[in-house]
Amino acid sequence: MKHQIALSMTLMQLAIGAGGTGTLPDGHLARINALQSTKNKPALTEEDLLVRPVRLFGNQLTSYFTRITDDDLRLLAQQINDAGGPALSAHMTDETPIGTFYAASVTPGGGDVLWLDTWVYFLNDADGQDLARKIDGGIINEASIGYWYERNVCSITGLDYWNSPYYAGREYEIVDPETGTTTTRLCFLWTIGNVEFAEGSLVYRGAYPGTQVGGDIGQPMNGESVVNVLPMPTQTRFQLAASRDMQTELDKKAQAHAASGSKPPSPAAKPAEPPSGQPPEGETVKLTLKLHDGSAATVENEESAQTVLNQQVAAAEKRAVQAERERVATAAGLEPAQLHDDTHLARLSAEAGDGRTYREDLLSRLERVTLTIEGNSEAGQRASERVKKVFKTADIADIRDEVERLEAKRDALVPSGQRSVENAEESSEEPGKVPVRDLDSV
Repeated sequence: MKHQIALSMTLMQLAIGAGGTGTLPDGHLARINALQSTKNKPALTEEDLLVRPVRLFGNQLTSYFTRITDDDLRLLAQQINDAGGPALSAHMTDETPIGTFYAASVTPGGGDVLWLDTWVYFLNDADGQDLARKIDGGIINEASIGYWYERNVCSITGLDYWNSPYYAGREYEIVDPETGTTTTRLCFLWTIGNVEFAEGSLVYRGAYPGTQVGGDIGQPMNGESVVNVLPMPTQTRFQLAASRDMQTELDKKAQAHAASGSKPPSPAAKPAEPPSGQPPEGETVKLTLKLHDGSAATVENEESAQTVLNQQVAAAEKRAVQAERERVATAAGLEPAQLHDDTHLARLSAEAGDGRTYREDLLSRLERVTLTIEGNSEAGQRASERVKKVFKTADIADIRDEVERLEAKRDALVPSGQRSVENAEESSEEPGKVPVRDLDSV
């Protein structure tokens, strides 16, 4: 997801020629027509245009505690030079532009201060002339940049802001664990990742500190302008329109963590500027991962995180194998360790074989006694086959009970003197089993 930020700055009051008309600076008409050509539009003349310089943005802290990296500031200038950009009124994106930005550069402002200076042109018609008069007359004094980006990074931890324990606009005592040195650090947000110029607007009020309107503001566009470096803001100050989205983002985190009440940790101090959204050179961002067993592991990079993940996957697979082994052992009436003992497995196999033989013997006795009671007729044979089929999947205890019930019924119906002598197979039956007599001749 990409975010859009809108930051208000000063629009410098410099007229080109008397009354806002006259000759354009050298090379400007060619730059404007080069943009016209890329849009398949006809070339313009000096008489068609009104231009004004704009100090649009900079690399210092905004009043709602955001900051852009120097490289991304230069990227914005390059994007304006390559493709131009719409000039709007008060970020009204649902209305058509009132002008076009062109000819941008990054100029030094003293110390580590950099400015994004650009120019804007309007058509020399009634609307354009009205805008020029308002700019030159001090009615329109400030401008605001709108640009897209992907991530908010905490200036203290170097982490994504939503994973940081700190709040933008607040100061914290940070202890360096290596030296024990304590420093006071202001938390602010780096806006980084796929930065893209969206628009610039004429607005009523600025949110970028250190801007200047009128007076000696140096020579814009030639890299020689110098301004005083003002201190960073010490309190949160929101621009109602342009920074509404950012204010909403800041409020979300405050609301989500309002009930926490815990004191934020004190990580090692970080350099002020993370290059390209990555942790500063020589520093690592440590993450703590909660593991399956409730313990925690600290990782410093993707490789160590992958190692911990692989270990967790292997441990999970091992736990799954052990759980299955315990399930099988319980079902077999063994301890899990006995599953590796061939003696126990051989005994189980023999017992299983005996059990299958015993079940088949019981089903055969059930079939014979049913045939004896029902008679050796077609109906009796069907009855014996049916009862064997019904009891085929029954428990051994149920089969044995049914056999004993039917054999008792048979014994009550047939006098013992009329039963045939047990055959050799039946006489060898196991003790405790009721022998089956051949009553087919009865």
